[in-house]
Amino acid sequence: MELSQYAELFLSESREHVSAINHLLLALEADPRSREPVEGLFRAVHTIKGMSATMGYRAVAELAHEMENLLDGVRQGRAAPGGDLVDTLFAACDALERGIELAVEEGDDESVVAPVVSRLRALAGLPAVAAEPAPAAAFAGSFADAPDAPAGALRVRFTVDPASPLPGVRAFMALRAARGLGEVSGLEPSEAAMQDDGFAGTVRLVLRSEKTDAEIEAALLAAGEISEVEIRRGLAGVPSVPSVDEVLSETPGEEAAERAGAAGRARNIRVDLKRLDALVNGVGELVIVRDRMRRLAGQAEPELAETIDQAGRLIGELQDEIMRARMAPVTQVFDRFPRLVRDAARSLGKKVDFVIEGKEIELDRSMLDEIGDPVVHLLRNSLDHGIESPAQRRAAAKPETGTLRLSAARERSRIVIRVEDDGRGVVRERVLAKAMANGIVSPDEARGMTDEEVYRLLTRPGFSTAETVTDVSGRGVGLDVVATRVRALGGMLEIESEPGRGTAMTLQLPATLAIVRALLVRQSGETYALPLTHVGETVHLLPEEVGAVNGRTVAFLRDEVIPLHSLRRLLSTNGAGPGTGKRPAVILEVGEQRVGLEVDQLLGQQEIVVKAFDATADTLKLFSGATILSDGRPALILDAGSLLGAAALTA
Repeated sequence: MELSQYAELFLSESREHVSAINHLLLALEADPRSREPVEGLFRAVHTIKGMSATMGYRAVAELAHEMENLLDGVRQGRAAPGGDLVDTLFAACDALERGIELAVEEGDDESVVAPVVSRLRALAGLPAVAAEPAPAAAFAGSFADAPDAPAGALRVRFTVDPASPLPGVRAFMALRAARGLGEVSGLEPSEAAMQDDGFAGTVRLVLRSEKTDAEIEAALLAAGEISEVEIRRGLAGVPSVPSVDEVLSETPGEEAAERAGAAGRARNIRVDLKRLDALVNGVGELVIVRDRMRRLAGQAEPELAETIDQAGRLIGELQDEIMRARMAPVTQVFDRFPRLVRDAARSLGKKVDFVIEGKEIELDRSMLDEIGDPVVHLLRNSLDHGIESPAQRRAAAKPETGTLRLSAARERSRIVIRVEDDGRGVVRERVLAKAMANGIVSPDEARGMTDEEVYRLLTRPGFSTAETVTDVSGRGVGLDVVATRVRALGGMLEIESEPGRGTAMTLQLPATLAIVRALLVRQSGETYALPLTHVGETVHLLPEEVGAVNGRTVAFLRDEVIPLHSLRRLLSTNGAGPGTGKRPAVILEVGEQRVGLEVDQLLGQQEIVVKAFDATADTLKLFSGATILSDGRPALILDAGSLLGAAALTA
């Protein structure tokens, strides 16, 4: 097996270790006297060094080696984990991350790590000139002509660290190193068995090599996460020990079959996301075909109808399994934010306690890839405009350290991501003054605006209350980007604030972008889809249940007064208005808001496959996508957030 096949695996695993290094550095900065972060940092850096050396990435291995030297000085008490040392380690972590990416994508590049290596060596008290890189490919080549090298066969046993997330891969890397030292035979277990979920982590082999015991041990340990190496000499002339595969081929009966089956099983595999995307697209087409078959089943023979129902159930089960395979915890995105908050707070001269909740909540991978940038905008806005400086917080009788909270939760079929701060809050008068100065609202309109309508002004393109522009954020400039991006995902941005107490910004998102359940409605001869994420209920309003309050049409529903808007009017379509009988309507729920949407006809629920929607420039901004219905006709997907925004403007 070529080592290049493991490049993507190396990249994935290294990213996890880099993320751990960032978190441990934050912990060390918070408590310099703690030993646990230092030990964790040393282990993570040592692992990256071993992996990169085995892969032949010399520049990365050298950088990790110098980080290891500095951390060893901290462990031994020769260096104190002060501000300069921690800052240098943060810079080294950034260079390590960049070096790893470049090594895998473009090849090893020493220029990326050289400046940081010099800083690390200076702090460790070593010469600034970089030494020879850590031996990376010392496991390759022939040693037949090494002088005075002891000859013979050696029995070698090594054990992978039980904490290793991928023991089979780590064992293969060590095996590769052993094969670079000489001839390997008698491998137990086989390479196939190393990939088994039940692999215990211990590998035995016979090695014919002219290297010393110390050199062999060093080569195996350099593979990373090898906890123990045992070498026994004096076995010259001992015949090769047969491999497990050879033993199994000679073992008769059920026992051999059972052992062979166990060796080939693996519970977890890594799958390229493109393959999952292709599966989702395929099952999406099956869903469309299933719905069409069900539609035609009423005209079919009973036996055929039953078969169609059974096929529909199987397609549904397949769809569920594929969607579950695409789910991933939000921690994969959230884990990079503590470092971002730390750096932004330092640049602004603020003290912040950053809290993350709900890391285990799962999202579709496609959605997970999209939420990173919006959350970054929200965090930066809270840091720059929400949380005050230590002096301002003291003057307001608050603790010097502000609290910034990022949380994720599941509510019905929605995922709610919330960014809260205990800062100064949004000052209503200041927002309105800026809006009037920019000509967005008139003084008369400003007096009648609710708090929610005022906060919505912050999402206008280019709107900002900041006196000066900073490199961290610009409230309004960031929020309009967030609102636009979240609407494109079929979600909503909500803002709540209390002056002097803080601000909460909430993203309401669907759990997946691929296949969703929707309510189909008919308006002016066209069919539209409304995702059930924001549908509270459907009603048929009697004439006496519709009235007017302050000049606005409302529905009186179970002692509740709900604003009522016409989809025909929002879409600017032709057709007759509501008649004198019952009026079909959809009650939309967005956050705490409940709004009625009057339509011509309610058609029922259906699972729809969301397709990309490239609208023309003159298309109304009320749609989040398109779909294909069971009869083969296309339909546009209405965006609840955009409908509410349009309704507020036309009220």
